[in-house]
Amino acid sequence: NEPGAKDAIHNWNAWIGTDEAGKGDYFGPLVAAAVYVDAECRETFSDLGVTDGKRLSNRRIQNLAESMRCRYAQHIVVVEKMPAEYNSLYATLRRRGQNLNHLLASLHAEAIRTLANSVGAKYALVDQFSKEDLITRQLSLRANNAPPLQRGAASTPCEIKIKQVTKAERDIAVAAASIIARDAFLTGMDTLSEKYEMRLPRGAYQVVEAGREFVKLHGSDALQNVAKLHFNLTDAVRAL
Repeated sequence: NEPGAKDAIHNWNAWIGTDEAGKGDYFGPLVAAAVYVDAECRETFSDLGVTDGKRLSNRRIQNLAESMRCRYAQHIVVVEKMPAEYNSLYATLRRRGQNLNHLLASLHAEAIRTLANSVGAKYALVDQFSKEDLITRQLSLRANNAPPLQRGAASTPCEIKIKQVTKAERDIAVAAASIIARDAFLTGMDTLSEKYEMRLPRGAYQVVEAGREFVKLHGSDALQNVAKLHFNLTDAVRAL
């Protein structure tokens, strides 16, 4: 069944869905994707079999992502932070007393704003990851041309209606975004594995051995280029 066909979250005719990938993976990038759905592509996505990316094999995800990009490239935006940039941004956030949710909100907001400006969307649905409405705040900062991760109140209201719900992947736009985000994450992992000539495992389990092998080959300083250093695993990886 098409995501959103039952237990509808909204009654919008055209909207953006967003999702992220890589948040819980020690190696690889953090990715947020936004996908715009209208009546035409909603039917196409349903026919393609678009559903929550967490329920699909990596091969199926890559095939679906390619099909969606071929048909509706203008409906898709991906924002990716490779580990080196991710670690720098995360360190800046921690100095400000902020956390990973603020970084996630920044990526989601960038994807939503970029796509909304392109297609004229007025609504966006997000799989909720924080009790605070951090995404609307980030969009308001961007409307003020303020730095996206700064603190303080934003004066310009957000022009895009953001709805954040748990288990939003049952909506077809969010399901499509989950596939696009996961595909971008897998591509980023392949890029890093090829660059450093070793397989970097996905997830956050059984990665210490690979991390130690990486440090032996490339040095401890280079770990910041492939891994999310704030994970507790980093101490074990560097404890040679």
